[in-house]
Amino acid sequence: MSLESVRQSLRELRLDGMYAALDQQSTSTAYAEMAFVDRLEHLAISEKLERQTRTRQRLFRQAKFKHKSADPADIQFGGERALDKSQIAELLMCDWFEHTDNLLISGATGTGKTWLACCFGVAAVNKGLSVKYFRTNPLLEEMRLSHHDGSIAKLRASLVRVSLLILDDFGIAPINEDAKEDLLELLDGRSDNGSTLIVGQLDPSEWHNYLDSPHLADAIVDRLTQRSHKLALRGPSLRARR
Repeated sequence: MSLESVRQSLRELRLDGMYAALDQQSTSTAYAEMAFVDRLEHLAISEKLERQTRTRQRLFRQAKFKHKSADPADIQFGGERALDKSQIAELLMCDWFEHTDNLLISGATGTGKTWLACCFGVAAVNKGLSVKYFRTNPLLEEMRLSHHDGSIAKLRASLVRVSLLILDDFGIAPINEDAKEDLLELLDGRSDNGSTLIVGQLDPSEWHNYLDSPHLADAIVDRLTQRSHKLALRGPSLRARR
């Protein structure tokens, strides 16, 4: 079998990482003295890395982050926002996903809550985990409409399966009883299946008053706060400085 035949087979099998590595081996004298098993290992590792890259790219597209340039490496600690470096570093390791813990980020408008949430989402994607970003009220409206066209079960299942669900702008506008029931149903399904990241101006201690529904409020707040980590951002609006 010729080298070109091998290339063609790799293309047909969609082994793009191995294809690129084989080209590298065939054009560089550095590989000429390598043992066969070492060259084979190089091909296998290249394919593995290529697949990991494609997976991360796919997960990133599917997440639909609001801030697509958010990067955990750009997080600035200290200062007026009072971010705890050790806490942030621990959360970025994503170990809390293993226990399906939740993360609750609160703070005034413009303090960087959404950007920080996207950073945690990017960290999850880099670990190969699935993420979905939504603004809370538009998602609840989508769920309301899905009841009418019969797609609610499919939508809910897709939301339950995701490793990290980011709900932004929680508490920014009132929601009716049907929306509260949809939210509870969603959180109940996710309680042992994935982590939820809540972003909003309200402190979790204010959620009962916001939800204003004795039974539903208790159930929703309990599912979000029972196993959770909290970040309260402080300081003036960062938007005012732009």
